[in-house]
Formats: sequence, structure tokens, C-alpha cells
Amino acid sequence: MTSSWIGGVSIGAVLMLPGCSEQPQKVARTEQQIHAGDSAVASGAPRIHLYQCDDDRTLFVNFKDKGLTVKLRHDAWASAVVLTAPSQGLPYIGESIIATFSGNHITIKVPGKRPVICQKQVT
Repeated sequence: MTSSWIGGVSIGAVLMLPGCSEQPQKVARTEQQIHAGDSAVASGAPRIHLYQCDDDRTLFVNFKDKGLTVKLRHDAWASAVVLTAPSQGLPYIGESIIATFSGNHITIKVPGKRPVICQKQVT
């Protein structure tokens, strides 16, 4: 086998560097990935995830569009605020509101107000 030399380094040696065959480390799944498969239940109602917020309110969350769209409401029958994320792992953005998921928490930011942090409830 003939190796080509570039700047004094053998290309053949570069191809055999240790670590190239290591298994990739598992990366935590984003909320978008977790809920990408969410679909309506048999009754036709969308799956609702409940969060308890630090302002003592409950937040109802529905994921749509393969997890890239989220609907937020503080009352199950109120009209929802719809937010979208441009891709997996990025914050959800809506008109004057940003929502960021981290583990079992969602942080909601509205200009001029303090951030509200909500924790997912076990259902």
C-alpha cells in the first residue's frame, strides 16, 4: 500500500487515528423529539401535558407538527397561544413570547414580565 504525504503526515496514518471507531455518545432527547410522535387519542382530543408553574397556575401543553409546534393555555377551554420552533432543540417562538424546554421544565418569557418556570406533572 502506498501512502500519500501531505505536510509530512501520512494520510494512511490519519485514517487509523484512535477514536474513529468509538460509539457516539448518547445525547439527551429534546422535548420536540420526545413529542414528535404525539397524536390525538382515540377520542379525537389532543394529548395534553400538564405543568405546574411557579406563579401557582397550571399550564396545559399540546405538541403538534412533529414536536415543532406547541400550544399553551392556562385553562383547558381557553384559546391557546401557539408557538413554533424552527428546528429540534431550539426555543419555541410566538408573538411576544418565547418558551424553552429543559428536561421536565418549561420557561416562558414575555417582555416586561419575569420568566415563569413550570414543571411537568406526572400523569
